[in-house]
Amino acid sequence: MAQVIWSVRAVEHIQEIGTFIDKDSAFQARRFVQLIIKQTRQLKTYPRIGRMIPELCHDSYRELIVFSYRILYKIVDQKTVAVLAVVHGRRLFDPQWLE
Repeated sequence: MAQVIWSVRAVEHIQEIGTFIDKDSAFQARRFVQLIIKQTRQLKTYPRIGRMIPELCHDSYRELIVFSYRILYKIVDQKTVAVLAVVHGRRLFDPQWLE
């Protein structure tokens, strides 16, 4: 079973998205953040559950899709998965998200 760690950038993304959704509905903001966390917990047992990031075609870099958001992560080794970013699917891919 792998450990899932979150980058500072990914945490900031979640906070920004939650704040944006909270303007319309605090309930939906909490629900969305909880869903993102729930999806990433699956990575502990199934780190390859997500597809390879199409812009990279590198097996270690993968993504989960939740509604219109991409959860970008890296399989560091057998014991570690790092969540790198959470971004809207319409945004153009930025390699800086993976740093």
